[in-house]
Amino acid sequence: MKKDQAFYVPILCLIFLAGLIALRYLPPVTVFGYELKTIDMFSDVEKEPASDIKKIVPKVEPKVEIQCPKNKICFEDYSVDQNMFKTLFLSIDNLKSDTLGKVRIAFFGDSFIEGDVFCGDFRDLLQEKFGGMGVGWVPVTSEVSQFRQTIKEDFKNYTTFDAVHQPKEKVPYPPFGICTQPLPNNSATYYSTHFSPRTDKLPNFRILYQSKSPFSAKVISDGNSQNIQLKAGKNIQDHSILINKSKKVNLTFASDPNIFLYGFSFEDKSGVYVDNFSLRGNAGLSLLSSSSEMHKSLNRLQDYKLIILQYGVNAVSEKTSDFAWYTRMMNKVITEMKASYPQAGILLISVGDRSKKINGSYKTLPTIKLMVEAQRAIAAENKIAFWNMYEAMGGESSMVDYVTANPPKANKDYTHINFLGGKEIGTLLFNSLLFEYEKAKSK
Repeated sequence: MKKDQAFYVPILCLIFLAGLIALRYLPPVTVFGYELKTIDMFSDVEKEPASDIKKIVPKVEPKVEIQCPKNKICFEDYSVDQNMFKTLFLSIDNLKSDTLGKVRIAFFGDSFIEGDVFCGDFRDLLQEKFGGMGVGWVPVTSEVSQFRQTIKEDFKNYTTFDAVHQPKEKVPYPPFGICTQPLPNNSATYYSTHFSPRTDKLPNFRILYQSKSPFSAKVISDGNSQNIQLKAGKNIQDHSILINKSKKVNLTFASDPNIFLYGFSFEDKSGVYVDNFSLRGNAGLSLLSSSSEMHKSLNRLQDYKLIILQYGVNAVSEKTSDFAWYTRMMNKVITEMKASYPQAGILLISVGDRSKKINGSYKTLPTIKLMVEAQRAIAAENKIAFWNMYEAMGGESSMVDYVTANPPKANKDYTHINFLGGKEIGTLLFNSLLFEYEKAKSK
């Protein structure tokens, strides 16, 4: 080796080492709905965090004793009369006599339920038991449109904003934080799937939107074409489209900067509908980015009987145990939800398990347990219901069990479940709700 070449060898080695170190600080990358694991060459030598992490919230015990079977994870109801689900259950019972009745549940969450993971099975079990056909709300565009199993979609020529990644955009965000504008030559096509008998056809649907002026759209379903006119309106408007149970529906819209599309709601004449309002990276605080008027207009159209809040993983840090800021903000969120959806019960779902490689093996982050306690305290303070998903998964190191299961029930990022894990947890949540329903009926 020449002398001048030898001079550059240590420099190149340092650059290579610096590159490896930098890889551990890259944000997670998602491909086809799966989050790739971050490269971290130091994970095997990291020390376990101190076990005496300061607890910033007291452990809250239920006000009343919970008679819960060993094979179920029961709700902790902190409402004044321990009857948070009363409106939901009465509405479900009324479905038997109301052939046009619809019972709607809003499921606000983060990437944990993205692509209808977990939420899809929960919805399907409710519809199998109480009736209903269709997935409810779907966005105009989606990063997981092909990953999702309950409905498929192709789309082109739209501009989409979301309240988490573009909070400063001056667009009228709806409560679920996704807003889309049609560009010239736009198109959105939805397809039924074989996820279950309740998804093998597309039922009728409604267009949710806002526009300063009337505009036109074209709908083609199984070869039948409809030209429609949508009226102008503030906040959230809707327009119903009849397609008579089709396999495929295509939509195109006029292009206008005054048009804001908020998605579509696929639903049959009656039954239970669960709207999956997942938003990647959301800690729950984006619900405050929408005005009270927008929340109330959504409630006017949907009349939700239950609001489910599933957040937490995006607020958890392995180095921060002070969740006081999160508690303050979630208190504001729940106050807004109570004011905007006064008829609805509210259920807060805790964060699930999340693991990190420490001393060569994956273990539950200690701060996960603190977040669960913080969320229980939030539920108690706001007098709403609480469901411990961390416990439902199995508690300590359960994410490791999910990842190493055969077949796996979670992704190798040790944070997100897959469809198999989602089916398991969705079934547990359904069983918890059904247990409360049967208990209420017996009274």
